[in-house]
Amino acid sequence: MIFFRKWQIEIKDINDTRKEMNKDQILLSERQAELLALQNQINPHFLYNTLEAIRGDALKAGNKNIAEITEALSTYFRYTISETRSKVPLIEELENIENYFQIQQYRFGEKLQMKIDILCDNSVLEVLCLKLMLQPIIENAIFHGLEKIRDGGLISIRIEKVDGNKLKIIIHDNGVGMDELSLKKLNEDLNNNNQIPNKKHGIALLNVNRRIQLVFGEKYGISVFSIPGIGTSVIVEIPIRNTDEK
Repeated sequence: MIFFRKWQIEIKDINDTRKEMNKDQILLSERQAELLALQNQINPHFLYNTLEAIRGDALKAGNKNIAEITEALSTYFRYTISETRSKVPLIEELENIENYFQIQQYRFGEKLQMKIDILCDNSVLEVLCLKLMLQPIIENAIFHGLEKIRDGGLISIRIEKVDGNKLKIIIHDNGVGMDELSLKKLNEDLNNNNQIPNKKHGIALLNVNRRIQLVFGEKYGISVFSIPGIGTSVIVEIPIRNTDEK
């Protein structure tokens, strides 16, 4: 009996020790996470301060173009790096892709144009969407569709309501398009949530599609239509929600 009681005490001591070790590990992990968060704040601030200095010098030198592109770059990085929300109002995502497009226009010049048409009331601008939902699609359109054409590149974005409770965003480019086999494979990967993408077209689209379905559900996401030599349309569907409901 004495031996049994002693054994119980030893087991309790071991369990108490394990609990203390777990607490220490949790505290250490929290400290490491906090330290990492603080470290990650340093580089963005250095980046923003540097970009602001470049913008100031450009304005002093009378170079409006460099000042504007530097401001666009700074705003873009603030949104992508410092903004911690996973969902944002659609208007913020649209503002971000306008900044991103301005940066790309600095590189490509008048070769690229973009237009946005809202085919419903402006209340859709407050609908919650994923942060960085549209920018990867715009980037994909530029580098896989429009970069290879000489001039007249156009990205058109059309926003409309469907069935009263769904938001459809169509991003169309008049670039080189995709061949039938590549298009079929991409849509199959999107439908099956395949995480081994076609490196030429699918990485960004699969990423966005997967995030949409994880957050909003399997019935939402991306589909793609394309005709070689005519262009490509990426259709994004999300629910119409103005609050962060489940």
